[in-house]
Amino acid sequence: MSAPHALAARPLAPAVTTARPRIRVALTALTLASLLVAANLSTPLYPLLEQRLGIDAFGITIAFSSYVLSMLAGLILFRRLADRLNRRTVLVSALAVGALATLGLALAPTLAWFCAARAAQGLAIAAATGTASSAFRVLLSGRPRTAGRLTLLASSGGVALGPVLGGALSEAGAPLRTPFVALALLLALVAPVILAVVPHGACRAEDAVPLSADPRGRRRRSGARERGGERGTPRNGERGTEQRAVRRAAGIGFLSFALFGFCLSLAPSAFAALLPVESRTAVGLLAALTLLASASVQLIPVHGDRREPVGLSLLAVGILLLGLAPLTGRLELVIAGAITAGIGQGLAFQSAFGRAVAAVPPARHGATVSAIYTVTYLGSAVPVLALGFAAARVGLPIAVLGFAALVALAAVLTACGGLGSRRPAGEASLAALRGPAPERNRAKRSSA
Repeated sequence: MSAPHALAARPLAPAVTTARPRIRVALTALTLASLLVAANLSTPLYPLLEQRLGIDAFGITIAFSSYVLSMLAGLILFRRLADRLNRRTVLVSALAVGALATLGLALAPTLAWFCAARAAQGLAIAAATGTASSAFRVLLSGRPRTAGRLTLLASSGGVALGPVLGGALSEAGAPLRTPFVALALLLALVAPVILAVVPHGACRAEDAVPLSADPRGRRRRSGARERGGERGTPRNGERGTEQRAVRRAAGIGFLSFALFGFCLSLAPSAFAALLPVESRTAVGLLAALTLLASASVQLIPVHGDRREPVGLSLLAVGILLLGLAPLTGRLELVIAGAITAGIGQGLAFQSAFGRAVAAVPPARHGATVSAIYTVTYLGSAVPVLALGFAAARVGLPIAVLGFAALVALAAVLTACGGLGSRRPAGEASLAALRGPAPERNRAKRSSA
């Protein structure tokens, strides 16, 4: 058989691409979640770290933001990594860097050392985020919304479990070492499992782009042709739909991660005094309650055009309750606010992220996810740094209330801005994914 005929005989990605899909989905999710768990172990330990490192509330936000800012830099640097490099290589490298960085946190004697290790964690997660999302897209071919929801579940689930495990493991002794050493070992163990189970050839970057064959036996990128006409570029209307969907997902992500950034940095200091018992596990659970509520929403395939405005409204109500809790001393406000805000964030971001994922062609999927998370994670850095700066001057309770009021106002304005577009990006996205079927139907009617 000649080479052209051989290419024509296998127009789609090789069969090895779908080898062991369930195991590979599970390993990909475990990789992303474990890296995020390791990065968020510190949350219930910050009061202890204040003593060991000699820092205040602003120092805590610096320690937290060093991870976020390095992740932002990594998302920009590695933006197209998932679309060009072998996915297995990227994930294994991220696990290796993450393991070393997490071990470094256990040994950090100064804030600078701690921030350097956190920065390395951020780079590892930046490399893994777009790559894992691209892997889900390939392994769950034809189900882009499921792939997007699984990316969010692994991300929010890992972030939520980090504080809980950090608090629980710290109770076993050596509280500033045991959690980090345990997770470093886990990350180090996952890497060889991936190498043993997942074939290198099954994770090629080009497999993320569906291929089809033309009558002359040449392979081409089908997504571009189906979406864009003769020259393989998206139409102006489709490009506008993609950009609107991505911008809205990034904006909602910024707001929601401003909430998460507070929960993962200064919330333990703000809410610890409200607990009836002194327990780092309870502090971690309280800080993670918002993220656990958000992760739970990702398990439910909620549908409807009103998910974003409803979710953003719930987020606004929830964060206002959280802002009032330190001033009133009411633990029930923390619990109710955390759950309400988490559910709202989960609804709004699930909808916006799913629309954005469905709107872009597979060739730009990894880069798009990285772009969304670049803006999203910026919400964990800039507002939290401002909150830490304000807390050092007016006190933490007043600063938290002002922070909550601003985030709630932004959430309400964003919700109102989305009410005008009832034919959302999702409908146009699905139309774009279906390709030129309407044009074919018009052609049939005209011929009849």
